[in-house]
Amino acid sequence: MQTGHKIPSYVYLLLIGQSINLTTAVLSVTVAALVGLTLAPNISYATIPYGLQFLAILISTVIFSRLMEILGRYRIFNIGILCLFLSGVIGFLSLTQDKFLYLCVSHFLLGLFISTANFYKFAATDTLHSELIPKATSMVISGGVFAAIVAPLLAINLAKAPNLPDYSLIYLALSVLAVILLVVIYLWNRLNTTSVSRTQTLKVGIVNSVAIKKPLIIVGILGGALGYYIMNLMMIASSIYLKQSHSFDYASYAIQMHVLAMFLPSFFVARLIRHIGSIGTIVVGFLLISLSCLLPVLFKETIFINIALIVLGIGWNFTYSGGATLLSNIQGSQRIKLQGINETFIALFATLGAFLPAPILNYFGWTTTNLAFFVFSISISVSFILFIALSKNKTTKKNKYHA
Repeated sequence: MQTGHKIPSYVYLLLIGQSINLTTAVLSVTVAALVGLTLAPNISYATIPYGLQFLAILISTVIFSRLMEILGRYRIFNIGILCLFLSGVIGFLSLTQDKFLYLCVSHFLLGLFISTANFYKFAATDTLHSELIPKATSMVISGGVFAAIVAPLLAINLAKAPNLPDYSLIYLALSVLAVILLVVIYLWNRLNTTSVSRTQTLKVGIVNSVAIKKPLIIVGILGGALGYYIMNLMMIASSIYLKQSHSFDYASYAIQMHVLAMFLPSFFVARLIRHIGSIGTIVVGFLLISLSCLLPVLFKETIFINIALIVLGIGWNFTYSGGATLLSNIQGSQRIKLQGINETFIALFATLGAFLPAPILNYFGWTTTNLAFFVFSISISVSFILFIALSKNKTTKKNKYHA
């Protein structure tokens, strides 16, 4: 059990792993629809590969969490890396052989990898003292900063190559990243000699961690999932609106700033969590998200949409980091199971956030969409505050009754 106040070296390896995970996710966003348009037999099928990627994450997360209890994290992480390697190879073949089915398989396998890699932030805290958990969790999440900078550069430089179909090298890059990640996870496993790797070990629990009550777990899971839903929906809606009213380049720049804002707070959010707690951080996150929805309504200048996207990214980080930190403190045999449920909810709501922006924006319009999600975000904040207050009140009354 790690009991000091210094982050152990194996956490930095998981930071690298998370950087690779998010880089593959950003690369897939960049090319999936474009390659789908090229290979699909019908234009309406173009987004099926990317949809299958989300479907893979949705259906496999709980399965992988259960397998981690039985086989340990390391073996499941390696299965995920194998999926990433095969995803790159099959994606490359889909373009060189003009096979749409191969592309579908490639993105499904990529989704399986992402499903396993989403547990890196939890693996970083398996054997840590509770005081280190917020810092370690936010540190691993900060790998998104690397992805936000490097992935677009990789996509631009690998998009075209002599004598090869466009974008084919991007898929090969996934396989190269898999080989690098294999070494990183091997080193993590070697250094983390006291990591939780069997169900029997998990039942011992984490000493010095706070006991997490069921209402807090519900808030942690719903906070992370709903935060992801609103962020994904408003990010895509803003991108559509900016592309329609300005240009592709302008919208791309705005989204890149948004992505950086999503992950840069990871360098200081641990301090916020220590001061106001995980639930308080989640509530502040939703208040920031509500502000991001209000800004484009109050101010019509385009610059305020850019500012709103930055505020939205920061708010998402607070809801996601707050929820992940709270769940990392869970003790005992339910730890990995509840983390799997959390990741499944996040995958479900992130998928809804990806599919719904276009019809919502088309039906309600830009201003009404922002107003609706401003009210929704504020309502979530108030609901969480009331829910926790009522739970504490019931606990106090119960203790008085038994006294």
